[in-house]
Amino acid sequence: MTTTPDRTRENNEVLSELLRIVSLPTPLHEMLDAFLEKLLSLSWLDLLHKGGIFLYEKDIRGNDILRLVVERNFSQHLSQICAEVPFGRCLCGRAAASRQVIHASHVNAEHEITDASTLDHGHYVLPILDGDQVLGVLVLYLPSGARKNVTQVEFLERCTAILYLAINLQRKTLQLETSNRELEFQKQTLDEHAIVSIADRRGDIIYVNDKFCLISGYSRDELLGHNHRMLKSGEHSPAFYRELWRTIASGRPWHGEIKNRRMDGRYYWVQATIVPFMDKAGKPFQYVGIRTDITDRKLIEEAMKQAQTVAHLGSWSLDLVEDKLSWSDEIYRIFGLDPKHFGASLAAFIDCVHPEDRDYVTQQYQGSMAGLFPYDIQHRIVRRDSGEVRWVHERCLHLRDNEGRVIRSDGTVQDITERKLTEEKILHLAMTDSLTGLANRNQFKHRFEDVLHLAQREHKLLAVLVIDLDKFKPINDTYGHHVGDLVLQAFAAILRQHSRETDVVARLGGDEFALLLVNPDTSAVAGRIAQRILDTLATPLPIPGHELMVGASIGISLFPTDGKDEDTLLQKADLALYESKSCGRNAYTYYRPELKMPEL
Repeated sequence: MTTTPDRTRENNEVLSELLRIVSLPTPLHEMLDAFLEKLLSLSWLDLLHKGGIFLYEKDIRGNDILRLVVERNFSQHLSQICAEVPFGRCLCGRAAASRQVIHASHVNAEHEITDASTLDHGHYVLPILDGDQVLGVLVLYLPSGARKNVTQVEFLERCTAILYLAINLQRKTLQLETSNRELEFQKQTLDEHAIVSIADRRGDIIYVNDKFCLISGYSRDELLGHNHRMLKSGEHSPAFYRELWRTIASGRPWHGEIKNRRMDGRYYWVQATIVPFMDKAGKPFQYVGIRTDITDRKLIEEAMKQAQTVAHLGSWSLDLVEDKLSWSDEIYRIFGLDPKHFGASLAAFIDCVHPEDRDYVTQQYQGSMAGLFPYDIQHRIVRRDSGEVRWVHERCLHLRDNEGRVIRSDGTVQDITERKLTEEKILHLAMTDSLTGLANRNQFKHRFEDVLHLAQREHKLLAVLVIDLDKFKPINDTYGHHVGDLVLQAFAAILRQHSRETDVVARLGGDEFALLLVNPDTSAVAGRIAQRILDTLATPLPIPGHELMVGASIGISLFPTDGKDEDTLLQKADLALYESKSCGRNAYTYYRPELKMPEL
């Protein structure tokens, strides 16, 4: 039997080794594999040398599942049936769903996933939690009949806390790698660029790796036992550090950029992730920091800002003490002003702002001066030379005196008209059917919502016509997609012909169309328009080189008689459409309560 001193020594050795495994920049699978192997080697737990670690993810249907990542001594069959475990199923799924430790002395009815060849056994199943979020599950096998041991459970919960840290650190490591790929450091592995330290609850350094020593310029002996304050650069305010400590002291990881000072006085920037280790009382007792050197990126960003200001941006500076405004030449060009005839003044600037945007610009500037939000806005201007309306993007920063009053504002103005036009074109493409020029399903949905709200508010009538072309597939198959496309375009023109500008005409997909009649005089109008469409289709379509006949089946539903929302109205129009099809096609049908969807 293992004595208490031996057990304590063994526990400490295992915990130290687990912490070492966590701090190493190894792939997640390898880390978890080493973690499980070390845990199963602890003799006083009386475990069978068998267990596994599952990680949380969602399957292709969006359901919460546990995926088996590493295991020890699972049979091939057990590994296969345990590869994916839904939340709530078997012991592992129940531990994940309940966020509670589960103990079992024997294989019982709750073992929904079993290997028939396995002898009777027990389990410890522990959820790996990040607050209330499940990261995974640790499952360990016990001899048959083994009772629950509180000391064992407490120790294993500490181990799952380390697993939580390991998983989180690995995820943050991937984020750091992505950030460094943007800096063209993507060929370096985390081991080549990670700067790692561990601090106690006071912030005193108890561990640093070689890269920490290299970037800071201090030796390991000069760092250990000292506080991270020795690296302060003076760049960040006391409020910055208070927020950092408030975050990690509450048990939440902190992410951000920090400027530090080397021993030789030079400065460097790091992208940092600081993760707290929590004790049994839920209080942090250690903080692990993983950092990436982003000094080069910061220098590049500063150079890019300067280059953009010179090449693309107009700059301005407003001295509120002297009431003096200065502009760069680029602002005169953006506003269409002649520097010989217009001096830089607030009145001249406001005069160039589009009349509909002036109040907004003024409110945003005043709000930024009050510290409510940053001044980072887009608005329209009217060029003084041509009267052309253009879009600009403005930003500014405020310089304050010791009492917090703004004494100067420095900002930039960038002409973004081309970008706005591109965005509008993209939006148009996203909302329009490219073949027919009609609204697509997305635009139809948005327009439907707007029209429906208006009809509800003003107690107006709406009619929904859902239309399927009859005999379209044989045309497509016989004459090819080119002729089929011409048929769809011709039919779209017919729908436009029989609708008003206020109505919504859409192609929902394939040969399915919809027509939303806004505020018709009576419900009978929908039937008359449907009949006009059918009458127009009674003659061949104007397709070059072909005389092609198609028909249409039309279903009609009415607001508010048949439904109060979009889904209900479309569903009932579809039921009426199927009735038209079942009655021989080339007809229209109003929805009636007795209509049912035909069985397949």
